[in-house]
Amino acid sequence: MSSVDSERIGGLAWTRRTQGALSSSERRRLLGEIVRGQAGYIAGRVRLATGRTPEAARVIGVGDFRPPDSELARSAEEACREQTAGVIGHGYRTWVFGRGLAALDREEVDPEQFYVASLLHDHGIIEPVPEQDFTLRSAERAQRCVRETGGPAEAGAAIGQAITVHATPSIRADLDGALGFYVQAGALLDLVGIRAEDLTRSFVLATNSAYPRAGVTREITRLIRAEAKANPKSRFALLHRCGFAALMGVAPHRPR
Repeated sequence: MSSVDSERIGGLAWTRRTQGALSSSERRRLLGEIVRGQAGYIAGRVRLATGRTPEAARVIGVGDFRPPDSELARSAEEACREQTAGVIGHGYRTWVFGRGLAALDREEVDPEQFYVASLLHDHGIIEPVPEQDFTLRSAERAQRCVRETGGPAEAGAAIGQAITVHATPSIRADLDGALGFYVQAGALLDLVGIRAEDLTRSFVLATNSAYPRAGVTREITRLIRAEAKANPKSRFALLHRCGFAALMGVAPHRPR
């Protein structure tokens, strides 16, 4: 994490300091990022419709990624089971899709840390807490897994950073960390189909078969609305106002 700036919007230090409440200038900045991201989303849907999958994606298979065989991974799986069915499935699909995109981009992510961050990145959204961004509780649950299994503090910090920053629009791997960047990428592919055109149809279908997605759109939409209501200055509140739920409703994945 030496190059990661945890004081950037959504970073672990920023989220702890602000409890996830955006200032007016931060909201304006992120709104601009959301507008720019929407243009990229439209271009991606066009590529998906034409079936122009990158050649390198054809050699990436779901079977390439296996859950880590470690005490920490098993602890994260146990914590994952504390979540609702829709969030559990979303966490596992985030892991597979994120690993697939990282492999396509030839980016290295720590397999164990990425697994933990993916499975638990939405843990805190199950029960909204006013004036506290849900990612803080998600990060703490993941970090508790690290502590209870005797893992190093550095691993906990990296996982916590990945979880808190994943909710920030247009993060960068070089400044915000590859872990968080690909947790976000996997989650967005799962929920709204961003970068779905970059993985093969067989990869996506195999992931959805392994971790069924029925009802996820309805459940995540309900949770986002509750989080936005409890924390109206949060990043998810901004995303909700900008139509994130509507994008989920027209995602290319079936079932929703």
